[in-house]
Amino acid sequence: MSSRDFSVDIVYLCSNNSATPVTATQLREISAAIGDFPREFKPRTQRRWNRLSDEDRATVAARYGAGETSTALAAEYGVAKSTILGILREKRTVVRRQPLAAEQVIEAVRLYASGLSLSQVADQLDVNQETMRMAVLKAGVVLRPPTGA
Repeated sequence: MSSRDFSVDIVYLCSNNSATPVTATQLREISAAIGDFPREFKPRTQRRWNRLSDEDRATVAARYGAGETSTALAAEYGVAKSTILGILREKRTVVRRQPLAAEQVIEAVRLYASGLSLSQVADQLDVNQETMRMAVLKAGVVLRPPTGA
């Protein structure tokens, strides 16, 4: 019997659903009689959060203001893009729209023309689907009807 099974049995005996409930006094007596039961212990893996110092936060805002992208800053500091955007909001920095680069639009048009769906093209270029869709439309591409239609 594992310690987990034993613990489950004890918990059940102490519950109101048990046909023969065990009182707290009886539980103490059982515990004293069996002594220490070896426990199965698995240390929890903890996520390491990358917290940016106040100095780093100020640097992020300054570098973004100087023209660097939030995506590049997030990659450099090892945080999510949403973390960078949160810092920029906190610092009252105006967040720029980041349209696709001309090369990305050309590639998106080529991939879409080859038969890929909008979502497949967006996934392949690692961009938001709506951002990609608007760029393709702006490039003059006539969209196919959705596959679900």
